[in-house]
Amino acid sequence: MRSCLRVLAATTLWLGVFGVGNARADVPRTGDNDGVLVGSGAAPVQLEIFCDPQCPYCAEFESTYGDRVAGELAGGRLAVTYRWLTFLDDRHHNDVSARATNALFLAADPTTSPTAYQAFVQDLYHHQSHDGPSNDDLAAMARESGVPYGLADRIAAGDIVVDTAALTDANKARLTEETPDNPGTPTVYDLNTKTLIDTHDSGWLDKLAS
Repeated sequence: MRSCLRVLAATTLWLGVFGVGNARADVPRTGDNDGVLVGSGAAPVQLEIFCDPQCPYCAEFESTYGDRVAGELAGGRLAVTYRWLTFLDDRHHNDVSARATNALFLAADPTTSPTAYQAFVQDLYHHQSHDGPSNDDLAAMARESGVPYGLADRIAAGDIVVDTAALTDANKARLTEETPDNPGTPTVYDLNTKTLIDTHDSGWLDKLAS
């Protein structure tokens, strides 16, 4: 699968704490506060996915695999740590990725179910555009996906809960550490085996979930 981000500047690698030890089946932040853990830390398959909300290849990934990911999340067989990045804001001269990422972190709450969060991710990618969805649009997507209304109201209000510049620096460094030869989005990384997943293989998720 193609990727948006190919070349990363050399940075000091930031080593954080993986949030996969948390056995709750809700949607909290990871221990380092730079990721969103969707699903149970006890799930046998633990993946880390690096995405930018404006990345068209991330949208293609979610269109192709999102429903299957949702099914594995619901069945307790899979947990996903989403590592959001906002590097495409600079390229497109907008703040679409930052606003969407902030909304995705607002939705990362113990009251949000993994299936609701995954539905929100898929809906967001379904509505990509140059100007991006407004905060009200993001809130409507969140509500329709099953994110609690109180959180959706905060999304509509534009409440800021994450420093997206610092978040991107940390997750970009982590991405470069895990995939130094070809960092890009989307990248899917197996946290159990510490290996990169080849998503060009259409059966990759079947093999992991079997």
